[in-house]
Amino acid sequence: MSLFLPALPVFFKIIFLSAFLLSLLCRQSLLAGVFALLCCWHWQLQAYLIAQSSVLGLNPNPSLLASPNTLPDAMQVRIANWRALEAGDIEVTAIIQQGVAKGYQLKLRWRNAPEIAVGQQWRLYIQLRPIRSHSNPGGRQQDIQALLQSIIAEGYVRPQQPAILLKAAPSTRHQLIARLTLWTAELQTAPLLLALTVGERQFSSDLWRGVQYSGLGHILTISGLHIGLVFGWGYFLAGLGLKSRFFKSPQNLTGSAAQLLIALSAAICYAWLAGFAIPTLRAAAALLLVVASRLLLKPLSGRYAWQLLVASLLLLNPFWMLSFSFWLSVLAVAVIFFLVWWLPAVAKEGSAKLVYFVVFHCILTMVMSLIGLAFFGGISALAVLSNLLFVSWCSLLAIPLLLFTLCWSLLALPYAQLLWQLTDWAFLPLWYWLEWCAEQAVWWSVPSLGSAAALLLAGALLIFLVLRLPWSPKILLLATIVLALMAPRPTSPQLILLDTGQSTVLLARHNQLNWLYLDAATSQMEGVIQHRVLPQLRYQRWRHLDLVLLPHLEREMQPALALLQQHYPEVRFYSATPILSGSYPCHKLVTDYANAGLQHWALTVADPCVVSAEFAGWRLLLPGRLTIWQEQRLIQRYPSLQSDLYLLADYGRPSANSLAWLQQLSPGLLLLSASEQGAYRYPLAAVQQRITLLGIPLYHSGKNGALTLHFSEDKLQIIAQRQQWRLRWLEKPAE
Repeated sequence: MSLFLPALPVFFKIIFLSAFLLSLLCRQSLLAGVFALLCCWHWQLQAYLIAQSSVLGLNPNPSLLASPNTLPDAMQVRIANWRALEAGDIEVTAIIQQGVAKGYQLKLRWRNAPEIAVGQQWRLYIQLRPIRSHSNPGGRQQDIQALLQSIIAEGYVRPQQPAILLKAAPSTRHQLIARLTLWTAELQTAPLLLALTVGERQFSSDLWRGVQYSGLGHILTISGLHIGLVFGWGYFLAGLGLKSRFFKSPQNLTGSAAQLLIALSAAICYAWLAGFAIPTLRAAAALLLVVASRLLLKPLSGRYAWQLLVASLLLLNPFWMLSFSFWLSVLAVAVIFFLVWWLPAVAKEGSAKLVYFVVFHCILTMVMSLIGLAFFGGISALAVLSNLLFVSWCSLLAIPLLLFTLCWSLLALPYAQLLWQLTDWAFLPLWYWLEWCAEQAVWWSVPSLGSAAALLLAGALLIFLVLRLPWSPKILLLATIVLALMAPRPTSPQLILLDTGQSTVLLARHNQLNWLYLDAATSQMEGVIQHRVLPQLRYQRWRHLDLVLLPHLEREMQPALALLQQHYPEVRFYSATPILSGSYPCHKLVTDYANAGLQHWALTVADPCVVSAEFAGWRLLLPGRLTIWQEQRLIQRYPSLQSDLYLLADYGRPSANSLAWLQQLSPGLLLLSASEQGAYRYPLAAVQQRITLLGIPLYHSGKNGALTLHFSEDKLQIIAQRQQWRLRWLEKPAE
């Protein structure tokens, strides 16, 4: 319940603790577990908010946390991770080494940084602010991800202040990473090898897309599959290495215990090498539970082991309840236990084992695809084939060979480079498969289905299997394919205003026309297209993009627009300043798309590219690069100009949006795309007073998240993305 309630007062900890003890005395295990979870949740959330408030130097009121903070003193931090950015900057994840927030993390941008290494300790002067979170369809909220990773603030290292190195020794793990990077530098599959040994996924955008489209993300994330694989190989090799007398009698358990502990040690070492990331921590905890039950001679059945595992993990970190990967992991284990119970015992014949393997993986992949659809809004058409081909290939050959080669190289044995070349060849089929998948239209996103509906479909398919009807697996496969191909798509006119901070990205679909309104600074344009526009177009399943309306166009935007043309070659660009080849003036919109309901409100001098569009009888007015002077000219030239919806110009600044202009338009609804956090609150005070005076409702993408508008002739439906997943306890103090 605390997922959906405000943070509870501090004295509730006493109430929950008392209720927990009372439940234990009454032998009510379920209630005791619930109250224990609430105690842990409240305690960890309170500690997080207190640490956040201490580093920001502010009262823990979230309304105050929106302002940037100037810290007078330097902060001592340890480098946990870093990656290179554009223009020579780096992004650093730093662990605080002092004060109330010791152990929590900061995400920092460091301009003109010196050579750094993981494990170093620095004294830095830092400008901090709360985590900026963009909420868009199909995306993850950054504030929730920060909570899961114990990141309490973000900011940058002040360039005018000295950065003092306190401790230069890098960690042992990152010394190994440096050596591994050197060994694999010349190999084609080096990104895959690094990901499967030390968890460093330095993937290009194309490779990330291939991972998503192939449905093989679980193979390239070190988790239960890999930890279990190392444990199994460790157990097997330990059995070969121990003296055979330990295994002569089943009554002598010394050898079995040693074998389990050796295998467990190997798995823990692998988890350490992967940096004890959250998936590896969960897998290691599950393995500890299994080994402990074996050593205590009380093996748990699959159902009870799963329940105990989920309860233990949530007590360890209640915030994992918000993690998609957590639920994917535990639900995958639950489905595996279900299939082991549902499928008949496998016969000894080789053909029967093969059939069992194929049926098991097909059903598991199809059910998990529907569960993944609930979390990621899409399903891969190649997931079943990919898992059949590469789960066994990687588990039985490629990954064991990789880990063997790593150990061989660490021992400095001869012919190590030959082994690395052989390992590279073993991963080449996976590499080529990911490259091919990245170019195919095999990712079927279903944004209109909804998470609850997808989970209900997965549950319905499991119930269908329980009934053991004839031809169940084949019907299941057919139903999954039909769902992916015939998934509902929006047919009514639709408008999506993305949450992108200080830029405007508006996707419009109406009259068989897909178009984009894009207004961003030149320096931001390429990042906005690569990280916001293209992923959203793929998520919304836009197979074609007809036109892009750019109020202001500069020559420096050419690389960014070329990136968009690479994915949508037929797109046409319209702007008030059509200075690039392939771009057109705004007034040509009316002639090029005569039946699309577009209209250009032109000025003879300094045309700002004001365009309106009709959505099932509703008129939206887009301001372009409008100023107060141009507003006055438009009022004089078009005295009857009005609109039902209006996008505020210049992010809600008083350089436009005059009172006379807003009165002239008399819109029923205002839209604004601007940043919610920062030194200035948008719309600025003067414009906000005008809006309040006129009593016009305002929808702010920075506050409400992405806005999806569905139009019909008699009504307008508005869906605010942030309200779909609202955690009220992140909005209020813990006390």
